[in-house]
Amino acid sequence: MVKALATLGGAALVSAGGRGRLILPMPTIPTFPPLKGLAWPVTRAPLQSTIKQEAISGKQTRLQLYTFGRYRYGLTFSYLGSGAQNQDWQLLTSFFQSVAGAALPFHFNDMYDNQVAGQLLGTGDGAALTFNFQRTLSLVTEPVQDVMADSVTLRVATDVVPSANYTLLTDPNWGCVYGVAFKPGYAPAPGAPVTADFSYNFLCRFDDDTAEFSSFMFNFWELKKLSFTTEKVR
Repeated sequence: MVKALATLGGAALVSAGGRGRLILPMPTIPTFPPLKGLAWPVTRAPLQSTIKQEAISGKQTRLQLYTFGRYRYGLTFSYLGSGAQNQDWQLLTSFFQSVAGAALPFHFNDMYDNQVAGQLLGTGDGAALTFNFQRTLSLVTEPVQDVMADSVTLRVATDVVPSANYTLLTDPNWGCVYGVAFKPGYAPAPGAPVTADFSYNFLCRFDDDTAEFSSFMFNFWELKKLSFTTEKVR
């Protein structure tokens, strides 16, 4: 017997024979809502994955597994109203249930890491048509795989590229924008820098299937820990 546990856009989380399964594609993904009671500190931990092996001589071998890093966020909410004037508790509870806890993804907008201007995407060679979005954070340049489509301004050298001359690359499963493809005949010239201005989110999933709210007075709740981790789209 197949039973739908949660649906989101074109995706469904179903139970078949007691096991859950995500059916893709998933073109519509919700965005984490702004809530008044967000408290400090907000934590953000960069994540990597490394295999570590030590020989009996003490010599170590280490192997990097991730092609690029992920991030884990930790949020605390000092108050969430549940009365007629403020229903943030209802909003956050229903949002958590709508993505089936840790099962389904959502967009998260990090106020400190959500837009770039003049970001270098690559250099033309006269033939290459596709360029992936990325952003430089001081010493590291990482892929950006959840770009807001209506925020993109693309340039070759100093010239703005008309939107009719390129298309946005979208992941077929998650529906997230991750790059641009110039149309035939519009490949950037050899040596020409391809840059872009754009805003972006991070695709995330909750780390746990439980969110423990506590009511500290009538119509007011707190949530001491809510953690989620960014996802790799591709």
